[in-house]
Amino acid sequence: MQFTQIEFFLFLALILLAVWKCQTRLSRNLVLLLASYYFYSYWDYRFCGLLMLSTAVDSIAARKIFGSKSLARKRTWMRFSIGVNLSVLGFFKYFNFFIDSAAPLLHAIGWDSGTLSIVLPVGISFYTFQTLSYTIDVYRGKLAPAESLVDFALYVAFFPQLVAGPIVRAAELLPQLASVPEWSSRRFYGGAQFVLRGLVKKVLLADRLGEVVDVVFEGPELYSGFTVWLAVIGYAGQIYYDFSGYTDIAIGVAKMLGYRFPRNFRHPYLATSIADFWHRWHMTLSRWLRDYLYIPLGGSRGNRLQTARNLMITMVLGGLWHGAAWTFVLWGFWHGAALATDRWLRDRYPIRKTAWIGRLSTLLIVAVGWVFFRSNGWEQCV
Repeated sequence: MQFTQIEFFLFLALILLAVWKCQTRLSRNLVLLLASYYFYSYWDYRFCGLLMLSTAVDSIAARKIFGSKSLARKRTWMRFSIGVNLSVLGFFKYFNFFIDSAAPLLHAIGWDSGTLSIVLPVGISFYTFQTLSYTIDVYRGKLAPAESLVDFALYVAFFPQLVAGPIVRAAELLPQLASVPEWSSRRFYGGAQFVLRGLVKKVLLADRLGEVVDVVFEGPELYSGFTVWLAVIGYAGQIYYDFSGYTDIAIGVAKMLGYRFPRNFRHPYLATSIADFWHRWHMTLSRWLRDYLYIPLGGSRGNRLQTARNLMITMVLGGLWHGAAWTFVLWGFWHGAALATDRWLRDRYPIRKTAWIGRLSTLLIVAVGWVFFRSNGWEQCV
């Protein structure tokens, strides 16, 4: 079920009526949990089992970590959580990618690897990151485990952000689920405005741009260089309106239900540097990569070479998170190299550039990166 389908708005209307009739936290959260599982099963009911598995694993692991006095035992449960989550994500999202990538070597040694028909579960990248952040925060002592399994299950499966984000951390949502929100007409209608804005972005802007962009990207050799560049800029607009439109709808729906989600986009194409761009684009993912990958790798605490390495690893893995293809790896490498170069230039030549130069150069870097992101293979990239 997609946010732009009429079925979704019928579903939402029923949920809003039911939820605002509930008087207790348990009844409200149960209604939302069942609705979230129904929403996910609308695509394929079999993959609700993965949601339940992730919920069970991280609920148990968090409680074991919190209750353990031994650091070794805490680490064991932390590794168990990470291992299960990444194994599930790796199998469903990356198994065929790695088998296909290794095919030439496997054929050389006489083994026909073949390819499994593995269906990618919708939203698995988002809810895996959410549950991982929960367990890691409990391990770090920043968060206590959820007292209610229903609350935690709802945090994992909450339908507004389940399939396309934003990536909401447990510390941001679990406290809100621990009580019944008070009705506010101002908040409700404010959420409806977010939903309407998201629909305009997605349906009227992103989808219309996509109709033009797709034609050029399917046969770029048929068009002039100027037309191809227009298509690249058009895709920059398409992906922004598409993604930010979906997250606006998610934020708006949550607001109509009485909850707050973090902001996910802040005028990214007005960024004055590539670092500034990543403070504005998909901000919940940027913060997740910073807190759970970049900083644990060492962040900027080492020398310039070590910092550049950490940036490259973070962005390449961030690119791979978006999709199982070498073009996404190349996109991550491009942004990692841009961030490392930007940091090196700022350290070596601390000259303040004018805002318009910064914006134009950043937009050019980002637009070239979108070519890798949008392309179906190496040939289309070049």
